Amino acid sequence: MKQNPDTLPPAYESVESRLLALFYSGVYITNTEIVEIGKELGLDLPMKDRTALLKHLMRHAHDNGETPRMLKGFIALLKKRIAAYRELAESFPEASDLVGEWIHKANSTILLLQREMRSNPYE
Repeated sequence: MKQNPDTLPPAYESVESRLLALFYSGVYITNTEIVEIGKELGLDLPMKDRTALLKHLMRHAHDNGETPRMLKGFIALLKKRIAAYRELAESFPEASDLVGEWIHKANSTILLLQREMRSNPYE
């Protein structure tokens, strides 16, 4: 039975809040990036606000057994952003402390997503 795409199982709430909050993840994930991850899962998402898009994507992944693939998509996105942050820190050494904080938060988010993939409480 398919659920409302605007509701999530409780296990997704921490992942959702982490991905949507720049303060926690160190990365701003755009609407377009969420839509692209949806496309990788065969989901054609309409352009909406980030929260609605992410909830719809997570519901789709949950309902179709695609949670590991979805999480891998976000991990790949975070790794690309970390690479860009490293280049930024090299180009602007005076900003390296701030950029280092973003890298640390992004790496922490990757670890959270990897832990969620291993425990797989969504099925």
